[in-house]
Amino acid sequence: MYDADQSGKNRSFTLSTLSAAIAVTTALSSAAYAAEIEEVVVTAQKRAENLQDVPIAISAFTGDSMKAMGVKNLTDLGKFTPGVEMNNDTPLQPTYSVRGIETGDFTVGSDPAVAVYVDGVYTGRGAGAEIPLADIERVEVLKGPQGTLFGRNATGGAIHIISTKPQAEDTAELNMTAGNYGRVSSDLLLNKQLSDNLYGRFTASTNRRDSFADNLANDFEVGNIDTQTYRASLLWEPTPDTEVLWRAEYGIMDQGSALRSSIVPSLQAADGGTDVFGDYALDTATIEDRDSWGTSLSIVHDFENFTFTSITAYRGFEAHLQQDEDGTANPDYMFGSANFDDQTQFSQEFRLNGASDTLKWTLGASYSREELEHTTDAYFTAGSLESFAVYEGVKAAYAGSDATTTQLEDAAYLTRQQMIAGGLEGAAVSTFIYDLMVQSGQADALLGALGVPPTITASMLNRDQMIGQLMAGINPWVMADTPWNESVFNEGDYRSAAIYGDATWSLTDKMDLTVGARYTADEKDFSIVSNYQNTLPIAFVGGDVALMGPDGQPLGMSITLPPGQVAAIPFGIAFNNNGIQNLNQELSDSWSDLSGRIVLDYRWNDDVMTFVSLADGFKAGGFNSFSAAPGIDPSFDQEGVTNLEIGLKSSLFDNSVRFNASVFAYDYKNLQQLDLVGAPIPNYYLRNADAEGQGAEFEVQWAATDNLFIAGNYSYLDTEYTRYQIIESIGETEEENSRVGQPRVGTPENKFNIMAEYTWELAAGGDVSIRGDYNWTDERVGSISDPARVIPDYQLMNLRAGWNSASDQYSAALWVQNVTDEEIAGGYGGTGAAIGASPGWRYMPRMYGADFTVRF
Repeated sequence: MYDADQSGKNRSFTLSTLSAAIAVTTALSSAAYAAEIEEVVVTAQKRAENLQDVPIAISAFTGDSMKAMGVKNLTDLGKFTPGVEMNNDTPLQPTYSVRGIETGDFTVGSDPAVAVYVDGVYTGRGAGAEIPLADIERVEVLKGPQGTLFGRNATGGAIHIISTKPQAEDTAELNMTAGNYGRVSSDLLLNKQLSDNLYGRFTASTNRRDSFADNLANDFEVGNIDTQTYRASLLWEPTPDTEVLWRAEYGIMDQGSALRSSIVPSLQAADGGTDVFGDYALDTATIEDRDSWGTSLSIVHDFENFTFTSITAYRGFEAHLQQDEDGTANPDYMFGSANFDDQTQFSQEFRLNGASDTLKWTLGASYSREELEHTTDAYFTAGSLESFAVYEGVKAAYAGSDATTTQLEDAAYLTRQQMIAGGLEGAAVSTFIYDLMVQSGQADALLGALGVPPTITASMLNRDQMIGQLMAGINPWVMADTPWNESVFNEGDYRSAAIYGDATWSLTDKMDLTVGARYTADEKDFSIVSNYQNTLPIAFVGGDVALMGPDGQPLGMSITLPPGQVAAIPFGIAFNNNGIQNLNQELSDSWSDLSGRIVLDYRWNDDVMTFVSLADGFKAGGFNSFSAAPGIDPSFDQEGVTNLEIGLKSSLFDNSVRFNASVFAYDYKNLQQLDLVGAPIPNYYLRNADAEGQGAEFEVQWAATDNLFIAGNYSYLDTEYTRYQIIESIGETEEENSRVGQPRVGTPENKFNIMAEYTWELAAGGDVSIRGDYNWTDERVGSISDPARVIPDYQLMNLRAGWNSASDQYSAALWVQNVTDEEIAGGYGGTGAAIGASPGWRYMPRMYGADFTVRF
């Protein structure tokens, strides 16, 4: 959205397109046709309704449709959903983006911007939200702020996963899959009627797959899959008006974390020819382990004039994520990280629903408490700190040039090799550590201990002279590749309470007005504890030193340094600003918000409805999990989104064609973005900004004949920053660092899908079907700190051939995903970019296999 005039043209185009669509669908709605599309029931408004009757932009997927698409998780689903991007290359740090609104903070100090619900229960952390989609009745993706009915942290939208309830029948089903790269998975489903009013259901699911690339450095796997999921549920109906539903689930994940490989050509060559789309070489063992659990009790009772619902839930997980951040096996760039999480949450919701001839209403109240502990460890060596220092020097030398990030990283590697060959190992890290000591005041303390009067500070002395005299111990320290480990520990106790109401009035036989509001109050207690036992070996050259000023002129005084004496100075780099001491900071804050929506919908006839809505939502404030040092704000305020939307829902030709469309524009205020910036050592700053977005989404389904089904969707999204905080304390300027006018990260402007399926009825009974789908996604900005790093557009084609027996007892299918074996980039950057070793990651290569199902 760089050209304001062009933005106006796009807005006019989308509005005129929707107007034309409304006119056409109204005219065609009375025509007759043969085949028809199955009705989808959703609960987006906290009551069961036909998808086509809900004035909200929703993409809904049934369990059968997800199986046909080969969907195993939410990331798979995101590729088929207009306006939605989902990335779980690391399932313990997933990213969900709806219409360009997401949370880029992977720590526990903030909350997601897209709420994920499982059976009506909010999941507080992304690490607990990414679950296998086995035995799922449907998934609803609600777009736009859902603050009224779904509450806080649904500023971008909400994703609701609904598992299958126990049925009044005795059934069993076994689904098995085998594929390339050692893929083996199975789902066992058992349903039992235990008595006249008691039913049970049990699901056991396993999924295993090897890595799709070879590690040239060692034998541990990266990017493999190994998960187990178990679900049990009991449905009791003690009276015709009462339903009691108990659900429980337990999941195990024990696999290597995501495959991330260096994108720096010189580092790839040094590792033996690695490539993001080929083999890799890593020196940090990758781990992605999680034990997750959850249980809920839902009680629904129908009174004469209203329905009462209670949902009580308890969920939690323990997780361990360890990654190679630099994407290489080069010892000069060793950078690994480990995250440990322990989270539990309790929630309670009470809800009343009622309806009369002209009014449908909902009243509710909710409470939740989340308790969590999180530890992040960072693993470096003195050699990787030297590489970091060289990279910082190269960036400073080329400041203002047109050099790309990759070119700078290449130059830093080559410079490092030249320094090693010239015997200058340690020179770069000596310089940046001395500058850090000056900035933090530790240099003044050291000089004071050596007899320098307090009236003379380090900033008044000649920098080169001090580095040469005080930092002699760094060179052997770097040459020994000394380990350097740091950690930060967070503990949180979050409470949230809310009351809400929503009502729909039938103003006329064709027009409804919906008004809703929710008041939410959040309280959070949070702590940050940093820890390091590292020390810098400051070895003095020794002898009398005549002090000089910055200009090289003598100051008329001398100090005597004891020869060879070492001053072991404690130091922290990764999680604290400018090497300050370990800290333990206790923080508390609270936020409140009134969210609402107003919707006017008009039903032109039985088949066509249009609506206009204005809705807002908020994301609770939080804390900077990594840095709480001077100059870094430890807490931040809540975010808010206001969205204006015009939509169309239509079922045409006797429900053989379904066409839905939405045009929207939103204003995103006070968004918080975690950035690793600053020098001489970057720190995590939560940057405050504003953004806006506008776009359009279209979905069509066509039952062309009894045998042919065609579907497709398209989304257009235009986002930009309208305000971008400049952190002047670290030297940022509007000219160099402002991102105003630039698009949001990871948001493709255009995206479309098309799918066709043809089914043949067999003479002997049963059927055979062939299905193909195609997705194209536009290029995206890959990094906010480096907008020039663009993730290329990609196309993805999948094919599936299936067979069902006449009795429907057996089913089988052959499938291929990514048929053309496209090399699809998932993203660039990451924490390794801080030391000049940017990694990248890819989507899956060509995958193929066979499914077999038997029902008992």
